[in-house]
Amino acid sequence: MIRSWRIWIAVSACLCLALAGVVWLSAFALRLDRADQQARENAAREENARLALWRLDSDLLPLVARESAVAAEAYAPVSPARGVLDAKGLPLEPGTAFLASPLLAALPEHVLLHFQVAPDGTVSSPQVVEPGTHAPAGTALPASEVARREGRLRELKGLLRGADLRRALAEQPVQVRRPEASLLRLGSPEDLTQVAKNVSEYSARSRSASQAMRQAPNLSASNSYGGMEAQELAPPPADGDAMRALWVGDTLLLGRRVRLEGGEYIQGCWLDWQGLRLWLLGQIRDLLPSASLEPVRGREAQGDGRMLAALPVRLVPGHSPQGGQGTAAASTLPAVLMVAWSGVLLAGVAVVALLVGVVSLSERRGAFVSAVTHELRTPLTTFRMYTEMLAAGMVPDEGRRREYFDILHREAERLSHLVENVLAYARIERGRAPAKLERVKVRAMVERMEERLAQRAAQAGMEVCVDVPADVAVLTDPSAVEQVLFNLVDNASKYAASAEDRRIHVEVERRRGQVGLSVRDHGPGVDAATARRLFEPFSKSVQTAAKTAPGVGLGLALCRRLARSMRADLRHERVPGGGARFVLWLPVA
Repeated sequence: MIRSWRIWIAVSACLCLALAGVVWLSAFALRLDRADQQARENAAREENARLALWRLDSDLLPLVARESAVAAEAYAPVSPARGVLDAKGLPLEPGTAFLASPLLAALPEHVLLHFQVAPDGTVSSPQVVEPGTHAPAGTALPASEVARREGRLRELKGLLRGADLRRALAEQPVQVRRPEASLLRLGSPEDLTQVAKNVSEYSARSRSASQAMRQAPNLSASNSYGGMEAQELAPPPADGDAMRALWVGDTLLLGRRVRLEGGEYIQGCWLDWQGLRLWLLGQIRDLLPSASLEPVRGREAQGDGRMLAALPVRLVPGHSPQGGQGTAAASTLPAVLMVAWSGVLLAGVAVVALLVGVVSLSERRGAFVSAVTHELRTPLTTFRMYTEMLAAGMVPDEGRRREYFDILHREAERLSHLVENVLAYARIERGRAPAKLERVKVRAMVERMEERLAQRAAQAGMEVCVDVPADVAVLTDPSAVEQVLFNLVDNASKYAASAEDRRIHVEVERRRGQVGLSVRDHGPGVDAATARRLFEPFSKSVQTAAKTAPGVGLGLALCRRLARSMRADLRHERVPGGGARFVLWLPVA
C-alpha cells in the first residue's frame, strides 16, 4: 500500500502545478485586458483631441479673420477721407477731410492693444492719441482707460525693442512634420500611425483655415469697432501679407507686413494669451477636462502634430476623462476571473476533501482488519486448542471439561458481541436508521436488560448497581439503548476490573428537558490524550489492545452513532476522585 505521505506529496505537486497554471493564465488575461482597455482609452482620447483641435481652430478663425479685415489706414487715429463730396457735390481737396479710425472704439475681446511699427521703428497705437493731437469727436475715453492703454503701449515698446518682427514675419510659417529623430524614438507602429494621422489632420485644418480666410469678406465694423459700416473701411491691402500669429517672449502677437505710402509697416494686435487660453480650454472642457495649451516657439514643431492651425500653440490632451464620453466601459474580466477562481478553489477543496476521506477510509479499513484479526486470533486459538483436547479425550476430569466448556462459551459470546458491533456499525454507516422511536418508561426498559448487564459484570467479578426512578419516560428505541448500555457496562467490566470498588453504577439524572442514563465505574478513568479520540472508530491499535483490555476500539464509536441516530447523545464526563462516567442523554417523552 502506498503510504499516505506519498499520496499527499503527489497531490500537492499536482495542485501547485494547476494553481501556477491558473495564476499565469489569469495574469496573461489581465495583461491583455489592460492593454485592450488602454488602447480603447487612447483611441477615445485621440478622437477627442481631434475634435478639440477642429473646435479650437473654428473658434479662433473669426478672431484672426476679424483682425485681417481691418484696413491698413485704420491703424492711425485719423486718416484722410477719399471720395468725400462737399455740399455742392464736388470732391473735397485731399487733406481737408479726415475720418476717425474704427479701432478708437472699445477693444474687442481677447485683444489688449492694436499697434503699428513704422519703417523707422516707431511703435504707435490707434487706441493711444499722441500728446498734442486732437482726438476725434465722440472718441473721448475715461482717464483710467486712457492710462491703461498708455501703459500697455509703453510695455509693448519695451517688448518690441529687442525683437525683429520684420524678419520673423518674413520667414515661412511653422511647419509640422515627423522628423527622423522622433521616428526613431517612437515605441510602436501604432504610435507611428497616430502621428501620421495627426499630421494629416493638421494639414487638413490648415488648408481649411486658409481657404476660409481667402473667402471671408471684409468684417463689418459695426460688430467690433464702434459702429463704422463695412463700406466705410478700405479693403485690406492687396500688397500686404496675411495676418500671422507669433510669440515674442511670453507675449502672443498677431502681425502683418503692409506697403503704405511707399514704406513697409508692421500692423497687428497684442492678444491676451491668459484670457484666450482659459477661454479656449473652456470650449473643450467637455472633451478633454485635463487638457492644456503650450506655446510653440521656433521654426518647426517636432512631435505628435497636435498644433493649432490658427495659433502657434500645441494641445496637450492630458489624462482620459473617467467615465466621460468616449471612454471605454468597465471590464467584466475581473468578475469572470473571480468566478473562475472560486470554481477552482472549490474544486481544489473538493479534491482535498475527497482525498482525505479516501485516505481516512483506507486507514480505517487497515486498522479494522488489523484489530479484528488480532481479536479473532485469540479466541480461535482457544477454540482450536480446547476442542482438540476435548475431542482427543485428553481431559478425563469432568470438572476440567466443564471449565473448558465455560471458557469456550465466554469466547463465543465475545466473538458474538464483536460481530454484532461490527454489523451494527456497518448498518449505521450505510444509513440504515434504527427502529421507530417509542415512548417507554426508563425503569421498565432497564429492568428488561438488567439481568444481561449483571451477567456481563459478574464475568469480571463486578456488580451492577441500578438506581432508576419509576416516573421517568423517554422517547427512544429500547433495543438501541440496550446495546449502548451493554457496551458501556462491557467497557467498565474490562477497564475497571482491577479497581478496589467493584461496583458499576447505572443511574438517572435530568437536565433541561433531557434524561441522562449514566454508567460509572471506580477504575483508573480516561486520560486526556485518550479522551480526545475516545469516540473515533478503530482508534485502538494492536499495541494498545495488548497493553490494556482486548478490543478493536469500535464500541464507543458505535454507541455514539446509535445515540445520535435516535436523536440522543453520548458524552464522557470526568469524575472527581477517579473512574469513568458515560452519560446517554435521551429526549423526554
